[in-house]
Amino acid sequence: MIRQVLVRTGKVLPDKSEANKQEAREHLVSGNCLYLTPGLYVRLDNLVREHAGMFLEVFDLDERRSGVLEPMDWANCSPAGSDRYRRSSEKVSAEITAIEIANKIPLDEIRSARRLELDLVRDIPLELFYEWLVWHEIHHSVHDDPVVAAGLDNCVHPEIKSAGDRIKIMQAMELEADRASFNRLFPERTLKAATPAGIKKVRSIEPYLVLLHEIRAKRGIKRK
Repeated sequence: MIRQVLVRTGKVLPDKSEANKQEAREHLVSGNCLYLTPGLYVRLDNLVREHAGMFLEVFDLDERRSGVLEPMDWANCSPAGSDRYRRSSEKVSAEITAIEIANKIPLDEIRSARRLELDLVRDIPLELFYEWLVWHEIHHSVHDDPVVAAGLDNCVHPEIKSAGDRIKIMQAMELEADRASFNRLFPERTLKAATPAGIKKVRSIEPYLVLLHEIRAKRGIKRK
């Protein structure tokens, strides 16, 4: 029998008011996975609609991984996603812009994940993990990062001179999205890599944030 633990904790909303922080929220840990509950989905879908102008689409992690999905790919934002929905009695297929998120996340993967500044176990409470993940993808979406990344692969940005530059720009995107999503949840705290080697790596990436902003600016994307 799978042991299920239902946890209730403070809800964190963008305005950070104390009243909102005290509202209840549920997340479900079952076996070795963190699950997205229906109530949490509704709240996160509202965040995506309000801040990214999209909707939140849930995919089955086991089903997706029977294909080619990378092991750590728990969420994704792309310029367009394919979805099927029902209109009256008719099934309709259409291209709909969405942020995708997994229906569950293995706890072992959270523990073993490596981020540039974040320790996901130390820095992100489990009950806030899905919300942090959604804010991370919202940041990528509103800055058009999927399109910028596609341009890196297709060598359309003249500012990028080498494969090493492309890697650093991608790392800069992740660094910025981690910081932005962390700040949404904990505006009073700052992130810092835990080791001297980590600090050195972050410092080597930070200059590319400027280049990333220049690339976005040429696409008409304003900093937020």
